[in-house]
Amino acid sequence: MKVQEMEQLVKQVTAFTLANSAERDSWEKAIAMSGLLAWGDDHALEVVQRWLDRAVATQNSSGNLCYGDAFKAAQAGIDYTPTGSLSSALGMPLLQVYENSRKQEYLDAAERQIQALVNSPRTSDGGICPRYEARELWVDFTYLTCPFLVRFGQITGEDKYIEEAVLQFEVHVAHLLDEKAGLARHMWCEVPNCYPQSTFWSRGCGWLLLAGIHLLELLPSHPKAGLFKDVVRRLLTAMSKHQDRNGYLRNTLDDPRSNFEASGTLMFAFAIPRALELDMDLVDKALIENALRAFGVVAGSVEPSGKIPGVTVPPGGPNVVYDWAMYGQGFFLLAAKALKPYLTE
Repeated sequence: MKVQEMEQLVKQVTAFTLANSAERDSWEKAIAMSGLLAWGDDHALEVVQRWLDRAVATQNSSGNLCYGDAFKAAQAGIDYTPTGSLSSALGMPLLQVYENSRKQEYLDAAERQIQALVNSPRTSDGGICPRYEARELWVDFTYLTCPFLVRFGQITGEDKYIEEAVLQFEVHVAHLLDEKAGLARHMWCEVPNCYPQSTFWSRGCGWLLLAGIHLLELLPSHPKAGLFKDVVRRLLTAMSKHQDRNGYLRNTLDDPRSNFEASGTLMFAFAIPRALELDMDLVDKALIENALRAFGVVAGSVEPSGKIPGVTVPPGGPNVVYDWAMYGQGFFLLAAKALKPYLTE
């Protein structure tokens, strides 16, 4: 793919993303915000700021941004009451806009969201639970919470939030990263001790992989940086073994009957150039070809409207509906930005 072709797709994907925002989006829209912010388009930045203004305006009394009320995965009929984890997804784009604008209201809103997060129910070893209905851990929340905790701690000079992020990463890795396979399981329940959803889900592995990369970017000299590196190396190595020759990853990575899935494939494509940028011997340079194949095969599916099909919708995992989602749009934009230096003119 050439740069000009990719940039045209970025324009289409951006336009579709900006035109298809739902009022009650929260964590899904957060990934789209990160993708839009990465490209720096002035109109997109204005829209992202409006979305964040609405998220702050609807921040509830508990501190959760963008409503933060009962969440329903409509396609699967699953209801739960989120803790501070889900809406913390908005934390990183909120802090990015704060650093550009220095509007105190954004930092104040981030502080309320941080308190909602750290005051959430926990497992016995300190892991923050994503819902009130059970003491359990979900792999998604490594990405949705850990970078936010670190960046907030760095901005405010409060190291306790940095150490909280490291604890959350450690606890989730201990329960969810399979030692033998080098891949992450979706969900662990403390009582009874079990894995209610235990598949090696491509987007789930992507969440943990990108959390590790972000922590290395933010905390390269931290005493636990060796853990972050180990997790990133293991996941990249294992995920690459399950990449199909066409470039896609399957929704369930190790199930040859599982369908190809766009968002996990894009996360993989995004992670490789970001890992190479860190220059920590995290990944074989030859894997950039895997990233380009992954991005290229999804790019070929982009509809004229800018919609990216083939994305599993919430709650994720196996046997869910394929459609489009804001996080699929966002990870396309993030992967395109990261891979641009590797494309031909």
